[in-house]
Amino acid sequence: MKALKNCSFLILLLLFQPFYAKSQQSDRIRVGGQDLFLSGGNIAWVDFAKDIGPGETQFDLFEEMFQEVNKYGGNTTRLWLHTDGTNTPEWEDSDVIGPGEGAIEDLKTILDLGHKYNVSLVLCLWSFDMLNINEENPHFPGRARDMLTMQSKTSLYIENALIPMVEALKGHPAIAAWEIFNEPEGMSEEFGWETTHHLPMANIQRFVNQTTAAIKATDPDVLVTTGAWSFKALSDNVEEENAKNYYSDKELIENGGKENGVLDFYSVHYYPNHFGENLSPFHNDAAHWGLDKPIVVAEFYTQDTHGIPHEYLYKTLFEGGYAGALVWQWKNRNHKSHHHIYWPRALVSMKNLYELHPEDIHLEFQD
Repeated sequence: MKALKNCSFLILLLLFQPFYAKSQQSDRIRVGGQDLFLSGGNIAWVDFAKDIGPGETQFDLFEEMFQEVNKYGGNTTRLWLHTDGTNTPEWEDSDVIGPGEGAIEDLKTILDLGHKYNVSLVLCLWSFDMLNINEENPHFPGRARDMLTMQSKTSLYIENALIPMVEALKGHPAIAAWEIFNEPEGMSEEFGWETTHHLPMANIQRFVNQTTAAIKATDPDVLVTTGAWSFKALSDNVEEENAKNYYSDKELIENGGKENGVLDFYSVHYYPNHFGENLSPFHNDAAHWGLDKPIVVAEFYTQDTHGIPHEYLYKTLFEGGYAGALVWQWKNRNHKSHHHIYWPRALVSMKNLYELHPEDIHLEFQD
């Protein structure tokens, strides 16, 4: 009888094993045909909102940064594209009519440079800055708000700017992922900041869903994410006002209507001066958040963090089941404040992590 019970248990285990395996959260991101821990940092810009499109792009600085990241064992950087919408896409009044003169060519050159040094890029389209209250551009931020709230304006952006960009760059090996937003919660009614105009999270969710669907319809093999400012907007396990996972498949489909407009992995940011240990990826492993997709910690400072020395932050995320660590940011290396120390510290951490786990981090594109 005992043998029969054991046999029955094994049969049940085998029957449910595929479901069990599928439900387990992965801690790697597929890049260049490899499953990797994304180790690196944010560019996030050389020239804020002007790195692609009209005007000159300082490609020499991009090459310098990619070479440095590669030298220290990193594999990924995160670049902001439209950002606030002042330089790209191209507008006619409040209609998007194109990606912006030279935008695709500039971005391809940057991607080619990343490829040269075996560094992939997360390409972030928009930031909460698109609804900043104080802007010199007289059309700003009304046209950006229209694009987020009006279906016709969203469709124009997708058709005239987003799809042409994705189509032109389809299959580029240095694209780790497209990212829809940087911290859009900052312009939301639920969480918004004093420096921004506000709109409901439902508008943001709709935009994420529909732009993600367009990207995947154009390039089915590319990954898509969006950057949450906190686990408050990314987990149902946080017990605070308005907190939930706004980017789950269910939430996005309900608000945008596109079945394929769902994320491939989650991205989250964390700064200890804003949040305590309860919202920290450094004090809670990835499984704590109850999410069903890999989680990349895509912004943080290499500073001592609620008792964890800065030297251990990359290692802590790696061992905690996260899928990546991207420090903020390369631009600050010349900052006059204490922020300039974060990038050099991060390079050392990238190197140390690479030496411990090269099989999980080494990226080499195959020509």
